[in-house]
Amino acid sequence: MPVRYHTSPESLLRPLRIALIAAVFVPLVGSEAGLAQDWPGGNPDRNWSSSSLAQTAAAQRPATDQAPAETPKPATKPAPKPAPPTTPPPTTKKPKVELPPPEPVDMLTRDGVRLKTTFFPGTKGKETAPVILLHMFKGSRNDYRGLAPYLQAQGHAVLVPDLRGHGDSTALRDSTKTLDADTMPRASFLGMVAGDMEECKKFLMGKNNKGELNINKLCIVGAEMGAIVAADYARLDWSWPALATGKQGQDVRALVLISPQWSSHGLQMKDAMASPAVRGGISVMLVVGKENSQDLREASRLNGIFRRYHPDADAEKPSDRTLFYLTLPTKLQGTKILDIPALQLGEGIAMFIKLRLVDQSFAWQERGGLP
Repeated sequence: MPVRYHTSPESLLRPLRIALIAAVFVPLVGSEAGLAQDWPGGNPDRNWSSSSLAQTAAAQRPATDQAPAETPKPATKPAPKPAPPTTPPPTTKKPKVELPPPEPVDMLTRDGVRLKTTFFPGTKGKETAPVILLHMFKGSRNDYRGLAPYLQAQGHAVLVPDLRGHGDSTALRDSTKTLDADTMPRASFLGMVAGDMEECKKFLMGKNNKGELNINKLCIVGAEMGAIVAADYARLDWSWPALATGKQGQDVRALVLISPQWSSHGLQMKDAMASPAVRGGISVMLVVGKENSQDLREASRLNGIFRRYHPDADAEKPSDRTLFYLTLPTKLQGTKILDIPALQLGEGIAMFIKLRLVDQSFAWQERGGLP
């Protein structure tokens, strides 16, 4: 049976949070010795041993063969010396990181489609994980207006395209005709994988070779139709064989599939699931609104396939898992789930990326051109 989290929205993300808390807060807990060293003068109990108490009692006991001594006057404590002025410690507050502004990027596919995209630069150089966000059918890059800057604030480089026939990506090279998602043929939808995604990858590859990100940590987030495009591009990316000079693909390391569909306008999820690399070689996060029975059924079907190739799906430690399946208490699907603040899906996606990409050792390397 698939693992589902059916309680409060807070508990939906608890498995991911546990690993982060363990990684971030446990090292901050000091030992007893460490705490004692922080106390002025060491551990206060160390100045009072049993022998020192016995010596004090003997010194205060009167002798039996002597006249009682006069009661001594109580000693007066000397006035404490004023403490020397101290310089206040320097502030440890880290300066706020200024995020680079988003950049409009125009691309031209090999088959002549003019793509409009927006790029949010990362802030961690060669450690930066790149993320591509793919919208739903009849959607646009504006659907990720909240998630894109949020992921950038975590240090990631985020590329958000309008896929062909959607948003502002409707123009063709040397033609007055335009593309419309409602009337596009099946070949145009398939071109999202072989054309649009390849241009996005080529752009990110250039940023990789400038040392601005690590293409070897690529994550693709897709919603509904975009989920099929994401998974099918992962199949294509892992189909390129390695060369003697190095690999020429195999960069997609993680997928986030929101309300994934089995088929959409000629795109087929089964093509992606036929790839061993997609089925079990990369990390996957599945998300669906459980109050829509049809969408839940399709997501559960997909999860059942993934689970056969991810034996660690039920691992106790989230950091040991490569498959996560979240069923959320809503009828909404796709990018519309991101508009429900209480579900904190954006936070969950960021935690997944941290666990499966940021915290993993995928080495940066300069790369050649795409096949």
